[in-house]
Amino acid sequence: MNFFKLTTLFLLTTVGISTAKDLHPSAALTTAIDKLVAKNGYTADEPGLAILIQKPGKLVFTKGYGLANLESKQPITPRTQFELASVSKTFTATATLLLQDRGLLSITDDVRKYLPELPVYQPNAPIHIRDLLCHTSGLPEYFDFTKVPKHIEAYRNNVDFLPMFAKVQEDFPQEYKPGEKHVYTNSNYLLLALIVERVSKKPFSQFLHDEIFAPVGMENTFVFQSPASVPASLAPGYNRAIGYEWKKHKEVWAPSWGTPPDRHEKEIIVGDGDVWTNLEDMAKWDLAVRAEKILKPETWKLAITPATTRKGTTFNYGLGWMCYYDDPKALFGYGHEGSWSGFITSYYRYLTSDFTLVILSNRDDTDTDKLWEGVSKLIDKEF
Repeated sequence: MNFFKLTTLFLLTTVGISTAKDLHPSAALTTAIDKLVAKNGYTADEPGLAILIQKPGKLVFTKGYGLANLESKQPITPRTQFELASVSKTFTATATLLLQDRGLLSITDDVRKYLPELPVYQPNAPIHIRDLLCHTSGLPEYFDFTKVPKHIEAYRNNVDFLPMFAKVQEDFPQEYKPGEKHVYTNSNYLLLALIVERVSKKPFSQFLHDEIFAPVGMENTFVFQSPASVPASLAPGYNRAIGYEWKKHKEVWAPSWGTPPDRHEKEIIVGDGDVWTNLEDMAKWDLAVRAEKILKPETWKLAITPATTRKGTTFNYGLGWMCYYDDPKALFGYGHEGSWSGFITSYYRYLTSDFTLVILSNRDDTDTDKLWEGVSKLIDKEF
């Protein structure tokens, strides 16, 4: 299939980002990525994905494939907003570390200093904020809690889940002593969002906007903390994706997650997810991370350093970031992945070849690892 046929097959828009100089990919690279996407089963009439490649200060490639909304037939473009799922954790961690840089908290603090509603699981082994950041708290997964009362009628949020840790402690105890193991648990980041709110005295969504999104220039990024936090309108040329799950027994793509007015979700939890953004703004975020903006340089270094248990065992997670290495002292990449209700996302910075790859998808069968491997080979060949 030649390049011109591919451009009619896929619905795409390429846009410039003012904070990075465009480095136009060769026709060969564009064609090769198009073929890779087609080979992996993406078509113009189904949910799809958006891909960004960025080199130092240079936007190499941005492109959207497929549909953001099956009902309205809106195409995915680099301006389409996606739910980041767990990639949102990088922003939650940044917000927490920013408060430490400002002297408003310490990651060595006992979590109950800010969240006294949590039970005392082990009197001589408190959970520290650092344990939340690097998933060594031993806390149960809040997803498993049932019959959670709502303090407002429309939906449950972080505040509703906080007291449940004490109420269900007998059925869902602490799984291990803090710092003993690394077990990825979304509860940690639900609680971090509450700590950010209580320390900053701002709603989590407002703090991220004021202290991270706005300074970085991420004008089309927001936290879906409530229906009121979702921008009422989008600028011309921008749209918002719905997450879709494949229902095999019906052979249809079913809408699974989204924002009003398209959907009205009943549980809206922030911290572990619910940051919405697009490729334009992810390019700006990548530039900010590379330039070590927002946080002090030593704090950024700590964030992307593989953490250790109390016994000294190293694992592939820092403070809000997945760390990739063959030897813990020789990091070759960092980033995060996410998956939630039809949205599959990935932000990855490869240090050896110094490129960033972002993949945002609104279909639940996307294999970001497979796409990353294919795209990275093409990038190495191009540069």
